This record gives sequence, structure tokens and C-alpha cells, in this order.
Amino acid sequence: MIITPVTVKNLLGLHARAANILAREASRFSSSIEIEDFARQRKIDAKSIMQLLMMAAGQGSELMLHVSGDDQEKATETLKALFDDGFGEPCK
Repeated sequence: MIITPVTVKNLLGLHARAANILAREASRFSSSIEIEDFARQRKIDAKSIMQLLMMAAGQGSELMLHVSGDDQEKATETLKALFDDGFGEPCK
């Protein structure tokens, strides 16, 4: 298992477009992928757009990415890059 901290950087947070991108990319991997929100004390399935939207993670939210499986390294790298890039949206 790889556990990696990520921060929501884009202005609008994990809204519908960003959540869709994240769920779609996570679904490309066979690994189990969960996102933990310590502030709200919950862990959700990153492949579920509904769970991502219900998380309501706004800009600046600090989350933990939990990835476990055969392709965990590539999955972690890909998903962390999405967060680092702000899902291709403005971050300031």
C-alpha cells in the first residue's frame, strides 16, 4: 500500500468536473484507491464520483491517497499529478 498526502489546489475544489476526472482516472487502475479526509474523519472510494462529490473537499483540503494493488505505483503517480495540477483548472 502506498499512502500519499495530496492537497486540493483548484479554486472550485472537487466539484463535478474535477470529481469526474478523478473518478475516471482512478477507474483505469485495478488497484484499490481510497481518499481519506482527516478533517471530516471519512474515507471514500476514489472510483465513485458520488462519494467524491459528497466529500465536498474545497480548495486547500488536505487529503490522504491510499492505493493498494498491482499497479499502485502508476496509479499513485497519475492521481497525485492530477491534484498537483489542480485538475487543469485555475488555482489562484
